[in-house]
Amino acid sequence: MKFVFNICFSLLLISGYSCSKSNNDSKAGSDSSNILKVMTYNIHIANPPSAPNVVDVEAIAKVINNVKPDLVALQEVDRFTDRSGKDLDQAKKLAELTGMEYRFFKAIDRSNGEYGLAILSRFAIEESQVFSLPVEQGTGAELRALGLVRVKYKNDQELIFATTHLDHLADANRELQSKEILKAFKSYQKYPIILGGDFNMNQSNTTWNTLKLAFNVPCTMCPPTHSASNPQTAIDYIILNNVAKNVFTVKSYNTYPETYASDHLPVVVELKY
Repeated sequence: MKFVFNICFSLLLISGYSCSKSNNDSKAGSDSSNILKVMTYNIHIANPPSAPNVVDVEAIAKVINNVKPDLVALQEVDRFTDRSGKDLDQAKKLAELTGMEYRFFKAIDRSNGEYGLAILSRFAIEESQVFSLPVEQGTGAELRALGLVRVKYKNDQELIFATTHLDHLADANRELQSKEILKAFKSYQKYPIILGGDFNMNQSNTTWNTLKLAFNVPCTMCPPTHSASNPQTAIDYIILNNVAKNVFTVKSYNTYPETYASDHLPVVVELKY
């Protein structure tokens, strides 16, 4: 038994992967009385990297239905765009295919439609908000966004679940956007806050020092998420504020091994409360 534990511990140190039961075999958060399962997923506008002209929302929905999360933070979501379909609201379609509630959060106008973030929830959504995240002038970057919902989970306990997508071009923009995120959450500090997103930076980036003023990253060597076909770096994360850290224990923190649907691997976290 000691030998097995040592192997598992060694693998943790080397890779950052959890030695917990795999996502394929674990039960849905909604099936366990004290487990909340959350996911973050950059869906690449439902365009599989191996099929440049294809929009496959069903492939994204299949991933979500396989994992069976309670809450999903989505990035790179299209709504009524030329490139994805003028009659396609990707967040709404995913909600229909997964049987979840949804909110779409516009970041910018794109391709004669809207582009941004979304949240899917198995719980009734009590409130939703969207905040625009600025960029430094002259960097040529696009505006990003933070979207959040307030939901009630077990015994009418409330939490804030949020999604974001930070700039990919410059640390100055990520720093500015991180400060804006902390500002946006000030009126929600009494709640447990779970934030999922594509942060476009690895764990050595100094911008994490700003986010860590209010949030905790559950792993010291988080599993790589990009690119999906050959993941080399972790840029997608699920993080918790101090209230959430006190309410929940991180049971597992994993990526889900799906390489077709998007260029990112989804992150799945099981939280025990």
